[in-house]
Amino acid sequence: MKQKKRQSWKIIGAVFSTLLCLWPAAVFAEEHLPKTPADYEGPFYPVTRQEDIDNDLVHVRGRTGIAKGDILNLSGRVVDTRGEPVPGVTIEIWQTDPQGRYRHPGDTTPGPRDPDFQYWGATTTGDDGGFFFKTIVPGAYNPRPPHIHFKVLQDDRVILTSQIYFREPDQKTGIPPMSSRIELQTVELKSNDRGEFATFFRIVI
Repeated sequence: MKQKKRQSWKIIGAVFSTLLCLWPAAVFAEEHLPKTPADYEGPFYPVTRQEDIDNDLVHVRGRTGIAKGDILNLSGRVVDTRGEPVPGVTIEIWQTDPQGRYRHPGDTTPGPRDPDFQYWGATTTGDDGGFFFKTIVPGAYNPRPPHIHFKVLQDDRVILTSQIYFREPDQKTGIPPMSSRIELQTVELKSNDRGEFATFFRIVI
């Protein structure tokens, strides 16, 4: 009987030792993603609230036309640093039209603005943290490369303001981002068989 008890305790001890060895590995194996860097809000965040605010920027409510430019299907996902989805947060984007013009009274870029382009949109992440915008490829303006501004809001509180880039800014003439981790803000555009572009952008908060 005593021998059986000793054997049982040996087995329990061996199992416990194995668990102790594996526990740190399991902890450190847990995914820790780098957060999406913050970036400049810029001077052209909308100052007047437009009537049509949704995730389709190529159609404006009450108009029959479609925005000029190359259509961009921008999908993405909001996750935390462990890779877990963050549902129910609001994503706002604002950007230029193909000619590099914002819908903002402070933007003095010459030329008419596109009445069929929404310029600013918003959507809410789903249960999987996913979001989607139908917009256009933004135009560049000196000295900025093409980019889309965005904010993430949780419970009506801004928790991240940043930008999405489509190529690395020229450090000699472009305004550099706030963070040196620009690769975390840069995406590639891919064309599809409908003559549109698509890209995916993950936001880590």
